[in-house]
Amino acid sequence: MKQKSDKFKKRISTIIIFALVLVMVLISYELRSRTNYEPPQLIEEISPRVVFSIGPLQVTSTVINTWIMIAVLSIGSFFIGRSFKIRPGFGQNAIEWLVEVIKDLISKNIDEEKTDQFFPLIITLAIFIGCANLLGLIPGLQSPTPDINTPIAMALIVFVSVPYFGIRNRGLGKYLKHYVSPIFLMLPIEIASEIARTLSLTFRLFGNIMGEEIIVAILFLIAPFILPVPMMLFSIFTGVLQAYIFTLLSTVYIGWAVNAQEV
Repeated sequence: MKQKSDKFKKRISTIIIFALVLVMVLISYELRSRTNYEPPQLIEEISPRVVFSIGPLQVTSTVINTWIMIAVLSIGSFFIGRSFKIRPGFGQNAIEWLVEVIKDLISKNIDEEKTDQFFPLIITLAIFIGCANLLGLIPGLQSPTPDINTPIAMALIVFVSVPYFGIRNRGLGKYLKHYVSPIFLMLPIEIASEIARTLSLTFRLFGNIMGEEIIVAILFLIAPFILPVPMMLFSIFTGVLQAYIFTLLSTVYIGWAVNAQEV
């Protein structure tokens, strides 16, 4: 009986998510058509313009869009958190489904008994990257992820988190020991592999999102009156998929650091 109930909830959650995606696309399309919105040029997304400077620090359009996204997420989280009920509605079901997916990801790749320890970081990465990829659907805003600085920043967070959680769970001595196991000649190889993982996370996210932007831009030039809605759906699919892949790989890398000495 419980299994049937869980399956029913998952189906309802999936339907809700697809409905929200479709509604988001239609709203975005309607707003763009009413405001005569023109998509930003690719060169502007790759090399964002400087909005203002604070001394030697230059604040670019990427930073401004990221600040706006963080502000909206913070305010939305505050009000959504206060609206939770014992009997969840459609929106709460979708959020609970996301939480279950992230916890399942952690339990499979890191440690089921320590889910709470890794959950804040993993779900933050998933939500931030997912929303950053989709931000460009809102007229007047641009996605931060086509700017390579954003993927680099996300990858560096994972780069620091791997040894942090490894040392926290295994101890400094045991964690450092794996760099020279089974022989000390493994040290440069292990260091190179960690750098390679960071570069891989960076360029995988940047390359896929930029590739999607280029494809959409080309198709808009070919058939601007036929393709907007399908291309928005494609953008959402790509953005969510890349957020999932980045989150999955981050979980695998952290799990490897936490569980390496148990092998």
